[in-house]
Amino acid sequence: MRNLYLIALALLLVLSTTAASFAQGVTTASVFGRAIDESTEEPLIGATVQAVHTPSGTTYGNVTDLDGFYRIPGMRVGGPYTITVTYVGYQPLAEQGVYLQLGQSFQYNPEMGTDAVELEGIEVIANRSDVFDGNRTGQETSISEEQVEVLPTVSRSIADYARLNPLAKIGEGGDGLSIEIAGQNNRFNAIYIDGAVNNDAFGLSGTGTNGGQTGVSPISIDAIEQFVVSVAPFDVRQSGFAGGSINAVTRSGTNDIEGSAYYFFRNENLTRKDAFENEDGFRFNEAAPFSAKTYGFRVGGPIIKDKLFFFVNGELQRDETPQPFDIGNYEGQSSAADIDNLSSFVQSNFGYDVGTYDNNTAFLNSDKILVKLDYNINRIHKLSLRHSYTGAENLEARNSGNRNINFINGSEFFISNTHSTALEVNSVFDNNTANNLTIGATFVRDDRDPLGPDFPTVRIADGDDETIQFGAERFSTANLLNQDAINIKNDFNIYKGAHNILIGANLDIFRAGNLFIRENFGSYQYFGIEDADDPTNDVSAIDQFTQGLPASRYDRSFSQVDNVTGDDSDAIAEFNQSLLGVYFQDEFQVNNKLRLTGGLRFDIPIWPTDVPSNEEFNTQTVAQLQAAGYDLRGARTGQFIGGTVLFSPRLGFNFDVLGDQSLQIRGGIGRFTSRIPLVWPGGAFNNYGLNVGGVREFNTSGV
Repeated sequence: MRNLYLIALALLLVLSTTAASFAQGVTTASVFGRAIDESTEEPLIGATVQAVHTPSGTTYGNVTDLDGFYRIPGMRVGGPYTITVTYVGYQPLAEQGVYLQLGQSFQYNPEMGTDAVELEGIEVIANRSDVFDGNRTGQETSISEEQVEVLPTVSRSIADYARLNPLAKIGEGGDGLSIEIAGQNNRFNAIYIDGAVNNDAFGLSGTGTNGGQTGVSPISIDAIEQFVVSVAPFDVRQSGFAGGSINAVTRSGTNDIEGSAYYFFRNENLTRKDAFENEDGFRFNEAAPFSAKTYGFRVGGPIIKDKLFFFVNGELQRDETPQPFDIGNYEGQSSAADIDNLSSFVQSNFGYDVGTYDNNTAFLNSDKILVKLDYNINRIHKLSLRHSYTGAENLEARNSGNRNINFINGSEFFISNTHSTALEVNSVFDNNTANNLTIGATFVRDDRDPLGPDFPTVRIADGDDETIQFGAERFSTANLLNQDAINIKNDFNIYKGAHNILIGANLDIFRAGNLFIRENFGSYQYFGIEDADDPTNDVSAIDQFTQGLPASRYDRSFSQVDNVTGDDSDAIAEFNQSLLGVYFQDEFQVNNKLRLTGGLRFDIPIWPTDVPSNEEFNTQTVAQLQAAGYDLRGARTGQFIGGTVLFSPRLGFNFDVLGDQSLQIRGGIGRFTSRIPLVWPGGAFNNYGLNVGGVREFNTSGV
């Protein structure tokens, strides 16, 4: 109850003030600088600075303060922008062709002269699209819209772009490409799309992304405008990772209707014709027939010119991967006829079709849709709303090899559905304060099942190291994962001369429900029966099965909550976790060359769900273990992680050596704290002795 009260109090605090932040994704860019008189170098007070996003007509602006400083936060990434500066009695200035990268602070220091007083005149000072970030302090890599469009990608996944960061290592995650940054496990990364959490918070996905257990990418690359891969951003707003932070923003509509339609296709005719080798060492002269097809479109445009815009992206993925097998390469004792007879025996005696074993085709089908609206409400407020859906069906078809025969109806069939919504409001109240509010919600539903009907797992020895297997995939018999993630971001900035003061907080709320009962339909293993006195009486493993003799080994896990098998069991482990943080930061523009950033961050993990307690274990088993000499250090069921305060101070600098943004030195020092993959502490809710039980029996009698 106390933890629930703390969460309610934190929510009330954040929603009732402007000095709060939930989640730590980066979604915008900004412009800052100082306007001075070019002859006296005195600050110009009250000069108007206006930035216009040319494609959409979106206008941002502010005025300089008593020290000549100005800031324009919360700007759309991309461009081109035209930045104009006007001041009565001075020649207007303009910076054209400016493109802003995600998270970038573009520094523009206008020096104005009194050569003219006509406000209509505009002088083009520069036309630059490749600029240094005047606010960056740590190691990061920005991937622009142009790079997203032109870089080759086969997987069409985030990983193909994250590899541009030299500290990112891309590997095979089992279900697709994994991203390891700065030598850390990919589960310690943070992935944000439009500020909403989109990494697999539970931690089962090999790719580290939602829906990743199927191998699907969480979003169409054609919907992405920019990426930023950050390793050590010394900015207290960015947290929740110990590896790297990957931020992406989606495309937005403009005043012009713009779109594309695309089709990607690969098959065996687009591969080499020799030297193919599978995992068992078999070599092929050419690849087996396969296909990988992706169809998609995107379109964006105005609903109301200069004010309201839309963007829509849709994509279908249809991949089929064959797994050919030649029975002539099988090293087991059974022939093709023996295997066919076994298949017929199972069908006639148990009514179960084991399926094929010699050419089992895996597939991945994915449907993606994304809709986004951008609304310039007025001069002060600008709103963006995005919803996306990603659905996937993946058949990880069992394949046969030289030491194993696997039938397809025991394959793993995985369905995943992800809904993600992000709402962002950027506000510039006056030349002294600004606010950024983002609310994100992501809901993931994963369902893993055996392909065929309910049937026990059966494994039959067929030689020294060879096996024949059919029936349910043993880890998929009762397997569900539901994840809800809610995060809100609200950064409040106060501008005071050379200082940009940030006050904020962060709260991520996660809810997980995990059902995992392995071998819920039972698992039978047959090793054969040996007669030590008369080897002629030995019984092969196949005969042991077909003659109805007892199995050599039997395993089964089951629900202790109800007498239900499969996904409908109430033995699902459900729990919540929240991450609450408070942070403060000051960005100090020492002069036109040097910028310092210093901040303090405090994070508190909160576990509001009561951990189940097994009193029999606490009173009897603990005493037995202690009597046996084990030091449990006070461990008992019903205990869990406390709310430890994690302190993360950070200090960074950015030095423009020559003052012309051609040579920059940046760095800093700080501490970063990561979310913990929920699958690790989740075991306390699933394996406390009263939720899931199991039995294992061995037959040593020989009959």
